[in-house]
Amino acid sequence: MTYPLKRVAALAAVATLAGVLAGCGGSDSPAGGGEAPDPDSPTPITVGSLPAGDYAPLYIADQEGFFEEEGLDVTIETIAGGAVGVTQLVSGELEFTSATWTNTLAAVAQGLEVVVVREGTDSSKAGINGLLVDESAGFSSIEDLRGETLAVNTLQSATEVQLRDCLATGGLAADDYELVEVPFPEVGAAVLQDRIAGGFVPEPFITIGAPEGLVSLFDPSVCNERQENSPLITWDASKAWAEENPEIVDAFVRAMDKATQLAIDDPQVVVDILPTFTTLTPEIAGELVLPSFVEDGTPSVEGAELTQELMLEYELIDSPIEDLSQYAWQGE
Repeated sequence: MTYPLKRVAALAAVATLAGVLAGCGGSDSPAGGGEAPDPDSPTPITVGSLPAGDYAPLYIADQEGFFEEEGLDVTIETIAGGAVGVTQLVSGELEFTSATWTNTLAAVAQGLEVVVVREGTDSSKAGINGLLVDESAGFSSIEDLRGETLAVNTLQSATEVQLRDCLATGGLAADDYELVEVPFPEVGAAVLQDRIAGGFVPEPFITIGAPEGLVSLFDPSVCNERQENSPLITWDASKAWAEENPEIVDAFVRAMDKATQLAIDDPQVVVDILPTFTTLTPEIAGELVLPSFVEDGTPSVEGAELTQELMLEYELIDSPIEDLSQYAWQGE
């Protein structure tokens, strides 16, 4: 299997945030000084990511030399998840990380200053994720899940918000089901062993689960109008570091723009690169529903506002954050 996302408990994430706030005075990055990157003397940066299809443009940019052309010497580091990645930005361990607007706003609500520099993927495509259930269990609608135990990979996350919103659309309130944490790679086994009735998974777990009799009961990405318009993956930086190093941020974004456009224009490039940074076989990679990559990566304030609306509704944050535009990078 692939997508080895590690479970990050909500309390652990809060503890990490508190530790960063108490012990960190800002990023201690090897890049700095506001100088433009030079291809003849590349600027070293470290980017946090996960081995999953949504992050393919990062690996494409590295493979195709787009970062090198922009004067960047990129090291890709596997992170435990977006919530941890954003704390690593502020501590100076990373210059950029994959995340979500949910991760970003949760961090800001805890007092961390991070900024989205580019949108990565969105929810405008069916089949990119699903609620995996046992086909033989007889579930045919969201109402059938009343009283059941369901799973997301991480609580206090974008997946929790998305699943709760879809279940609400189907008529279930939060107290009509139990929500627990199960890492994506373990969901199929948990369903087949009757430990949970269903679990939220992205591809490739829908494709991988099909031969075992697992099916997607519904597509969370398109379960209602709000989800259809929701952002998914973002690329983030420390706000203070980004403001000190705008040329490096813009160089990173330009390289990601090129890679994302290539992924959109030639999906086979994504299929071919997936087995190089995941454990997917070429055969399974060719069967997947690929992510919906965002061509115009300009950070979306509207997406941030929609995410905040959902986070407030499902009590992931206590109060609105003022002026969300300051957390959406607009370039030099």
